[in-house]
Amino acid sequence: MDISTLENIVKNALSKNVDYINFIFQGGEPTLVGIDFYKKLITLQNKYNNNNINIVNSIQTNGINIDDEFAIFFKENDFLVEISLDGLKETHDLYRTYKNGSSTFDEVISAINILKKYKVNFNILSVVTKESAKNIDEIYEYFKSNDFPYIQFIPYIKNFEIDNQNKYIENEFKNYLDTTSFYIFLDKLFNLWYKDIKNGKFVEIRNFMDYITVLKGYNPTSCGMNGFCSLNIAIESNGDVYPCDLYCFDYWKLGNINKDSLDELMASSKALEFLNRSLYIHNTCKKCKYFKLCGGGCRRNLEPFVDNIPSFNYQCKAIKQF
Repeated sequence: MDISTLENIVKNALSKNVDYINFIFQGGEPTLVGIDFYKKLITLQNKYNNNNINIVNSIQTNGINIDDEFAIFFKENDFLVEISLDGLKETHDLYRTYKNGSSTFDEVISAINILKKYKVNFNILSVVTKESAKNIDEIYEYFKSNDFPYIQFIPYIKNFEIDNQNKYIENEFKNYLDTTSFYIFLDKLFNLWYKDIKNGKFVEIRNFMDYITVLKGYNPTSCGMNGFCSLNIAIESNGDVYPCDLYCFDYWKLGNINKDSLDELMASSKALEFLNRSLYIHNTCKKCKYFKLCGGGCRRNLEPFVDNIPSFNYQCKAIKQF
């Protein structure tokens, strides 16, 4: 991303009449752009934040490039650093290796230790596959033993590709978290977590905290549990804007931040189409006593939509059982 695109993003976002904005940098690998990019970000935010909006900056990274200079910068500028660590060495290295197949696990742990050294606010993002679901008890104990304060487990979802008619073609990734594996993951992990809570040991796991949040009458932090989509604006390096980072497909492109204002993009017919299609609720869901807890699931798990009618959430059985 060039600096002029970054400036257009910051300028547009900070012109809105809101109390809070979270700038989240992800990729690819967002540290590859270099630390000067983020120093410029802070300069631009200071320049355009005339409404005294509360700004939170987050970065989702594999951690490989994090050194003392990055860590000091993150600490001084109050960044939340989200590190991708897929459990134990064996499960992490199933997908996160170098091109030659060599492990990255030890380097990620080294990066975490650098963040700890400078007291940088960080959390763990851990993708859960069929393989890691089997070992979730060991993974949880490992995370706990390393004093990781906040963990977000992310189910590895089915992949969908779009054909030239903008229709989804299902492309099965063998290790996605199907309903059986999803239940094993939820059941094993919750019982370990709940046992620790009863013994006075609390680890913040976003997945379960969201269920508690909903039960207490509040909105979950995970938009996929709301029962409908929101506009969680995703902007590519060239300025192309999409309604959600799970929908960065040509069909859902809203426009470009270098040509259009954020207000225009968020009020566009394509944005409205994206929101409206998410409102459909299956009759089975309407009758389900657990609907308020799951919202029917993230709409990405309900693909493909046919004539604006979504498929049924393939993880439903696991959620009900749990």
